[in-house]
Formats: sequence, C-alpha cells, structure tokens
Amino acid sequence: MKKKDKKNTEKNKSKANSSDSKSVQKKKKSKKGLITIIVSVLVIALLVVLLIVVNRMPTMGDNDTESTVSEFAEEYTLLNHAPSEIEEMTVENENGRFTVLSHTPTVQSTAEDGTVSEATEATEYTLVGYEDMKLKPAAPDALASDLANMTSNKIVDDGSKKSDFGLDNPRATATVKYKSGETVTVYLGADAPSDMGAYVMVEGMSNIYLVTAEAVDSFMYGAMDLITNEIGSSADTTENAVFTKMVFGGRLYGEDVVLENSTSDAYSESYVITSPDKTIANEETVSYMVNAVRNLTADKVLAIGLTEDELSRYGLDDPYVTVDAEYPDVSVSYRASEPDADGKVYLERDGIVYQISKGSLPWVTATYESMLPTNVLSPKLSAVSKVTVTAADKSYEFAVSNETTVTHDSDNDTDVESTETTIKCGNKDLDEGNFRVFYQNLTSAKRSEKAEVPTGKSAVLTVSYEYTDGTKDTAVYYEGENRKCTVVVNDNLASQTFETYVSTIIADVEKAANGEAVASIS
Repeated sequence: MKKKDKKNTEKNKSKANSSDSKSVQKKKKSKKGLITIIVSVLVIALLVVLLIVVNRMPTMGDNDTESTVSEFAEEYTLLNHAPSEIEEMTVENENGRFTVLSHTPTVQSTAEDGTVSEATEATEYTLVGYEDMKLKPAAPDALASDLANMTSNKIVDDGSKKSDFGLDNPRATATVKYKSGETVTVYLGADAPSDMGAYVMVEGMSNIYLVTAEAVDSFMYGAMDLITNEIGSSADTTENAVFTKMVFGGRLYGEDVVLENSTSDAYSESYVITSPDKTIANEETVSYMVNAVRNLTADKVLAIGLTEDELSRYGLDDPYVTVDAEYPDVSVSYRASEPDADGKVYLERDGIVYQISKGSLPWVTATYESMLPTNVLSPKLSAVSKVTVTAADKSYEFAVSNETTVTHDSDNDTDVESTETTIKCGNKDLDEGNFRVFYQNLTSAKRSEKAEVPTGKSAVLTVSYEYTDGTKDTAVYYEGENRKCTVVVNDNLASQTFETYVSTIIADVEKAANGEAVASIS
C-alpha cells in the first residue's frame, strides 16, 4: 500500500509540474504580445509627433528673428501692439490711397490718497484730405485693430515664390506708424483656397504667412468706406423738424411741385400743394415723401467734390429728381438719378455722392398725380359755416352752427366739452343725422385723374363750402364723356370724377333741403 501511494504521489507531482510549466509558457506568450502592442502604439505616437513638428517647422530660409515665438509655437506674431499706440495708417489698393491719423486722448485723475491714474478715451481719427468729414466709428477702428495686432498659424513659403501667393503684385499695402516711431508695412496677397484666409508678408520678415480673412479685410477699404453714410441729421427740436417749404423737381415731375404745411382747420390733411396747382395734398403719399428728406442713411459713399462733368457719370448732371427743402435751422438740397434695374439710386447732397436704395426715397417713385388728394373736396363739418349746392339753376343753402359747451365732471374732477350742431335750410331746422348722411355723400366724390379745365361748357353742379375762419372752397362739375364728369376746384385743379356721384347729389339735394331721408352712397 505504501509503495502504491508513493507512486501515486510522484505521479501527481509530475502532473502538477507539467501543468505549472504550461501556465508559465502561456503567461510568457501573453506578456510578449502586450509588449508588442505597447511598442507599436509608441512608434505610431512618435511618428505623429514627428509629423506635427515637421509641419510646424519653418521652411528653408526662415531665420529666428522673424518671429517673436519659437518655431514650434502654435502662432507666429507678426504685429504686436495696442491700437492706442498707432499714430498714422496708410492704405493703398485698387480703390486708391488714403491716410488716417489716429489720436487717443488720455485723462488723469487723482484719488483721495493722492494717487494719480491715467485712462484713455475713445480714439479720434482724421482722414487726411477730408478733415471736415464725419467718419464711421467702426471702419477706422477695424483698420487700427488689424494693424495693431496680427498673428498667423502657418508659414506657407520662405518668400521665394511670391507670385504663387499673389505677393509679386500685392492687392494692398498697409503701412502703420506707431507713436514710438516704428513703421511697418504689411503686404496683402491672394486669398487662400477654400476660404482658408489670405496670404501676407510683413516688412522685415522674409516668409509668407497665412492669416484669417478678417485680419486683413480692412486693407481693401477705400477712403469713401471710412466716411459716414448718414446723410444729414435729425432735428434737435420739434420746431426744427417741420419744414417751411419743400420743392420737388427734375425730369420725373416736369415742373416744380411746391409743398407747404397746411394752416387750415377745415381739413385733416397736413400738407398743401401751392404749385403748379393749389390743393390739399394726398396725406399718405406726401407724408412718406417729406419724412425722407431731412436725414437719410445711404448704402455707401461713392465720391466727394466732383465737377459737373464728373457728376454725369452718375446721371446727376440732368437729375431725375431734385429736392429743395427749407427748415428753420437748415436748408437741404438733393439731386437723384433714375433708379436702375436693381433699384439703386445715385444721390448727391452737399457735394457728396451716395448710393442708396430707391425704397429709401419715396420721392423717386412718386408722381405728381399720386401727390394729389383722393377726394375732390372733403372738409370737416366742424369747420363749415355754410354749404351751398346749385343744380338745375336752383340753389340750396345749408347753414351750419356749432355751439360748444363745457361742463365739469365732479366725479372725475375733469372738464367735459360737448358740441351741439344745428343745421338750417332757410328757416327750416334739419335733422342733424340725416344732414350728416347727405354731407358724407357730398364730400365722397373721388378723383380719378387730372384733367384740363373745360371751355365752353355749362356747369351741372356747383358745391361751395364757407368756413368759420372766413375762407372758402368751390367745386364746379361739368358734363364729360364715358360716364365721367370734369370737376374744377377753386378755378384751379381740374380732375375727372364719376357721373353717378353727380347725379346722386342732384337727386338728393332737394330731399336734404326738405328734411326728407337721404340714403348713403356707400
């Protein structure tokens, strides 16, 4: 039994040893595979690092003094100043050449402990040659920002292939002079493909750099891009906002159309035309026109100080429209071209030529006809003292009186105004409501178009309005053709109107005078 046990024990040990040996072999193989994977990853990582380094390295010919940072940095600093350090900027491109002077005022303040501190105020810019011109705040600021600080994330060439990047003949040069006396010129080449930016060279550096388009877009400005596109200014008081006289002329209008503010209480309209006809103006049309005169905003400034011959390039030697307006504090004059197919208009004021959309200038699309009133005559009944209607050789006089009383509302502690209207035809008192229907019909006649004053014809209807201020308006209607009549207001403005209106008034006037019910035309 002991011998047998001993053999079994040895046999078991042999099996265990064999098992342990296999386990060790497996572990060795596993460890070897892991090492292989780690080494492979390290090799790949090293290759990636080397590729990045090579890509970041300057090309041949680069020298260490051209950048204030290491060749392995993520950015190359091309300009490194603050905008307040700039004294002068000059740009030259296809639009010409201009120089801007920059001045940043400083103010000192003293604290309670005696400490003196200094702060900068907003930078002031002057466009040389246009010193009196107001500039856009954003435009010179953008130029100063671009010429104060500029960085690049890539060197694309050592400068030996300028023509490949548009730098053999730069699109623009921008020269900046700092207060320290340092002067630097930046040269702008072509745009990079796929909107990746633009190529530049900087004076004192031989390499060609790639920069963002936003970093150099101001180098393509022209002098006119710096001048404000705000035309005129808003009135500083309510009184100065009201014109005293406005004249529209030019090829569009044929003869001058003169506008003034209405001083009559008889009409709700705000403006009157005093030439070539004397009439109330169309409120909607004319309101748009007069509100687009004193101050405007153009799309861009095109030129300044052109001669009359030079203005012909913009169609302004023979203007499509002229505007002359008088305000209490300023006189305004415009010359405008005919809108082109894209709706662009060239506009001149005070020697400056602008480009502006026709949508901003209602007076280049209006007509004289559109400035005339919609109705023949439509005075307010509250301003009328007498209405006389003559038809078929018979006249009817309607006397209108308005008595206003004021009572005090003690509950609300306010005065309440009320008006009582009395209508008489001869000695007969008329119902106010019925007369108002007739009056509404009377004043509802619509103009259809301007006409010639008839000659050799008899009137079929005459309507006169006398007002409480002593003034008077008269409309005389004549037979016409094609179911229309010609009406002449105050022996001046002649227009076409519809015959049905005239026949209705002739039929209703006697009813109204007798106090009989009158039906509304509408």
